[in-house]
Amino acid sequence: MTRMEGLFLLQQFREDIASNRFEISQASDADFDDAANLLERYGFDFRLRTLDALQLAVAIKLKRKGKLDFFVSADKILCDVAALEGCSVVNPEVP
Repeated sequence: MTRMEGLFLLQQFREDIASNRFEISQASDADFDDAANLLERYGFDFRLRTLDALQLAVAIKLKRKGKLDFFVSADKILCDVAALEGCSVVNPEVP
C-alpha cells in the first residue's frame, strides 16, 4: 500500500467513525483483567501479545453482548486465539 492509499483509507475510517458507522467501546478495568487471563492461557504457547490480548478481551465481551459478528484481523496468532475463544474469525490475508 502506498502512503497516499493509506492516507485515503485513514480518512475514510475517520469519516466512518464520525458518521457513527462504528460503535466505539472503551476498555474497562475488567477488560484489562480479562486480557491478563488471556495472556496466562495463551501468552506462552501461542505468543499472544499484551495489546492483542486487550483487543481480544474487548471483542469477547462484545460477542457475549451480541454486538460482535466477526473478529477481523490479519494477525494469524490473534485469529487463532480468537477462534479458540469462540469468535467467528475473518483474516483478510487468508483466501
